[in-house]
Amino acid sequence: MQIPPRSSPPRSVYGGSLVPVLIVVGALALSTAIFFLFTKKKIQSQKDAVAEAPGATDSTSKSAAETAKSAAPAVPAKPPTVKPPEPPKPAPPAFAFARPLDLGRQLVRSLTTGDFATAGKLAAASDAEQSNSAAKLFEKLASMGYKPAAEDQVELLGLVENRTRITLPFVMAGSQETVRIQLDLERDEKMGWKVAKATLPKAMSSAIAAMPASSPAATPAPATPGTPAPAPVAAASMKPLFTVEDGTDALAFASDFVRHLLKHDFNAARAFVDDKKVPVERLLGLCIVFEEGQYSLNPAKPLIVTIANPEVSWVIAQVQSESLQQNTEFGVELKRADTAQPWKIVGLNLSDILGSFAKSASKLGVPYTPIVKNPKGGESLALYFEYDRAELHPRALKQLEVISALMKADPSKKLRIAGHTDEKGEDDYNIRLSRGRAESVKKQLAILGVPADQVETTGLGKAQPLSPNKKSDGTDDPEGRSHNRRAEIYLDF
Repeated sequence: MQIPPRSSPPRSVYGGSLVPVLIVVGALALSTAIFFLFTKKKIQSQKDAVAEAPGATDSTSKSAAETAKSAAPAVPAKPPTVKPPEPPKPAPPAFAFARPLDLGRQLVRSLTTGDFATAGKLAAASDAEQSNSAAKLFEKLASMGYKPAAEDQVELLGLVENRTRITLPFVMAGSQETVRIQLDLERDEKMGWKVAKATLPKAMSSAIAAMPASSPAATPAPATPGTPAPAPVAAASMKPLFTVEDGTDALAFASDFVRHLLKHDFNAARAFVDDKKVPVERLLGLCIVFEEGQYSLNPAKPLIVTIANPEVSWVIAQVQSESLQQNTEFGVELKRADTAQPWKIVGLNLSDILGSFAKSASKLGVPYTPIVKNPKGGESLALYFEYDRAELHPRALKQLEVISALMKADPSKKLRIAGHTDEKGEDDYNIRLSRGRAESVKKQLAILGVPADQVETTGLGKAQPLSPNKKSDGTDDPEGRSHNRRAEIYLDF
């Protein structure tokens, strides 16, 4: 017998699976109602605050204002006042010189070809605003008849106050005399060497007048109507690049003195010296050293000013000799009573140059220090002899040529010659030998044209040694004895 399936009883809304759902829905509805009740009042108060804020408008009034504005006729806007830009300052010329002499030689080349504009830019590379003035000055010098000499005559004078000084040579038409413009150069990391100061000799002073005046005061912008006129703007003062020498400075003075010595011109060099402070023997001895050693100024650093005061200066002269393969120096001390007075040389420190010169002579076995301190005081010129000989050494002949030229220039001058020996031999023999050495010097001077009545001679034997004849242990000192075999010349000027 087939049994029919049982039918499921209908689910009750109160006891079936729908009850949990209804509970969740009810909870959500309740929480929403509570949130609305608590937050509605706060939202309304914020809206009221916004409505009461200044300048607040609703969208309707804003739209109306925009509509009215678009309907009004357009008014053209006033263009803004634009201040014209200031003209750019001229850029410095793109010059770059690795060595001071390169700048000087390029200046001479530009002046030789008449390119005054380039010469002006070269001279005023550190201040381009003065390039036109510099060009006008060079043009004026040319119209006055000054022409640049050859570029190989541009000279490096020396160092003073952290600057390097060079000179530009000029020759006046129809004259052989050379005048020089001094340029003090400074080194710039970007531009290389540039001119910091240019000094003209007094003979060129009128060319300064041809230079354009300094830039006028800047013109102020026009005043706006109704406002007070602005005060004029003062122009920036420019430090003049070119000046005229107001007297020879210490470096130039020392340079002229040394150049006379290098030319072996004793009389010209002596004019620079205070005879009361510098013995004439010392000056003449320096001339002899220069001539014998064929010295010339060191081209890299010829003169260096170590002390530069208005009334006292010290200059170191650096010289070299290719024949002796030497680089040495000597010091020059300069003084003057005040800045209105000329400089005078009051001291010569020759220890370095005489020491270097003596070393070269020692290789020949005969000392050669032309200036010695006399045991009785003062300084004298010295000629040296071989052992037991009275004949003049070839080096002495050159010394006597310089002395003879000085004696012949003034017949009133007198000189005394004293012969000396070392301690070897009997006293009588050494007296005769020392007299023979003095007479040899007098005889050579007579050959060179010095009258006999200008020369006096004497022989002192071994009585006045310059150096010890024996060492401290009592043994013979050949080197010391070689200094004692001599004839000393005293200039009675």
